[in-house]
Amino acid sequence: MLFASELNKISNRHHKSQVFDDFLGMAVCAYSLGKSEDIYLDIAKKYNEEELKGFANALGGLVLDHEKQNISVQWKDFLGNYFEEFGQSNSKMGQFFTPTSICNLMAYFTNDNLKEETQTVNDPSCGSSRNLIAHAMKNPNNRFNFFYVGQDLDKRCCLMSVLNFVMFGLSGVVIYMNCLSLEIYGGWRIYMPETLLGVQPLSVDECRRYLFTEKVEEEEPVLVENFPLTLFDV
Repeated sequence: MLFASELNKISNRHHKSQVFDDFLGMAVCAYSLGKSEDIYLDIAKKYNEEELKGFANALGGLVLDHEKQNISVQWKDFLGNYFEEFGQSNSKMGQFFTPTSICNLMAYFTNDNLKEETQTVNDPSCGSSRNLIAHAMKNPNNRFNFFYVGQDLDKRCCLMSVLNFVMFGLSGVVIYMNCLSLEIYGGWRIYMPETLLGVQPLSVDECRRYLFTEKVEEEEPVLVENFPLTLFDV
């Protein structure tokens, strides 16, 4: 994995798990269109100029990793795979993600008969959002016809999910929350890449609207003509 090799270089001076967490945080900021600059700067101050270039190279490597994979044969969750191998050393919450083959099987048995223009697919313990990705990858039109909602108590998993939504072209929200107590800590609205709207941070109240309101009224995003779909053109 290209992005993994770049992160490993930075890990020579910093704890690997912390480097991964900071990569996730800065990468999400990079897609937030200038709305999370304070978060980015707070993370970036821990690293020197060369290391920050390494983080930029890691994000570019992640994009290239996704573009090079043959998703018609088998899609890969690069972020989840990296976390399972390297990222758990100082985690207080053990994470064991469902294998992609099982996610694909569960998605295969999902009834996708559309009763209205857009339906919601939800995973209240989403991890890196493999189940949601599997559903979107089942049919090229699914990511247009379905609104995906991922929820998790582990912020690291939420950030992985946000980036996976971006990489696989899913539209929806990721909510950082306790799904048992319904306590919400924050969230992100992710738009399809063709809209060029990127990732929008959500307040707690905005998260509640997406979760507990029957339908959130939004302005319909305009798709950019001749957008190079690359990976998303499945």
